Amino acid sequence: MTDTETRASMAGQPDHSLPYTMRTLALGTGGGYCGYALGLPLGWLLGAMAVTMALAVVGVRVTASRSPRTAMIAVIGLMVGSAFKPEVLAHVGSWWVSLTAVGAYTVITALFGIYVCYRVGRLAPTTAAFSGVPGGLSEMIVIAPSFGADIRSVSMVHATRLVLLIAVVPTSLGLSGLLADVGDGRVNRTIDWTATLPLTDTLVLLGCAVLGLLLGKWLRLPAAGLTGPLSLSAAAHLLGLTAADVPGPVIAVAQIVIGATIGQHFAGVERRVMTTGIVLGALLTCFSLGMAALFAWGLDRFLDVPFAIGLLALVPGGLPEMSLIAISLDTDPAFVSLHHLFRVVLIVVCAPLLLPVWLRLMGAANKD
Repeated sequence: MTDTETRASMAGQPDHSLPYTMRTLALGTGGGYCGYALGLPLGWLLGAMAVTMALAVVGVRVTASRSPRTAMIAVIGLMVGSAFKPEVLAHVGSWWVSLTAVGAYTVITALFGIYVCYRVGRLAPTTAAFSGVPGGLSEMIVIAPSFGADIRSVSMVHATRLVLLIAVVPTSLGLSGLLADVGDGRVNRTIDWTATLPLTDTLVLLGCAVLGLLLGKWLRLPAAGLTGPLSLSAAAHLLGLTAADVPGPVIAVAQIVIGATIGQHFAGVERRVMTTGIVLGALLTCFSLGMAALFAWGLDRFLDVPFAIGLLALVPGGLPEMSLIAISLDTDPAFVSLHHLFRVVLIVVCAPLLLPVWLRLMGAANKD
């Protein structure tokens, strides 16, 4: 172990210095290219995630600065925003029924998740609450420590769930033929490496990204790094300021960065915490996928929402990650992202308010 690694370990914090960031992203790029060459759905993301996660588990330091991920999340916001074409507004009014379904799905999966984490995982009540709710990984990691939850356990459960959902859902949809209902049934893995943007469109999108990041933080929006740029990009496209899409090479870079930075959540975790987190994450993933499939069938049956789109809108992956999957699979990213945003907002707002009630119930139960 180098002196830098030793100091980082002694401080109890991962080293996010530039050399480690560059090394992690380089490893992720190699893994991403392998995933792309193998023809995997979201190959750049899955390959980068697989390599850095495997290295983190065996003890190789694969930490990275937040800056590249923040920038790429803003790019994903621009990509999702570009899906809000004027014709989308005609359908927004009918989405309240599916948003209500997302609310019901969120409550059911949250109750099951909290129960499993508390009873099966034997986590402390507060840790079980933040581990069991189907919120985003980033949001839960930010909120949980302020309430005294064990951040290692919370991050392991959510990271495991995120990894499994990202690996299973797009691959399953690609192999099952369910994408045929929303397109030609194939996953588009081609990238136009020569794609460029006119200067005016470039300036508009850059302005949406920078101003969106600042506005999102100022307004304290949930997942501000994504929702701020997304909102301004959507407004720019709806108002006709630009009709540009983000170039393919930038999408590939976004996949690499998002995938590579997921792996670091598996670094330096005690074996007991890792094992418990993986088991709980797998259990919650199985239940949430089953419930998502049931609700997606209902959306397909009664609202004519294609099963693939309904499933992507429901499964509780991260908001940036699921938005990126929807973009890559060309499965109505505006619909998918809005429903995930609703789930995240619901969790972020309700979890802190309901936590005292849960703790009082646990305290009463322990007294009995």
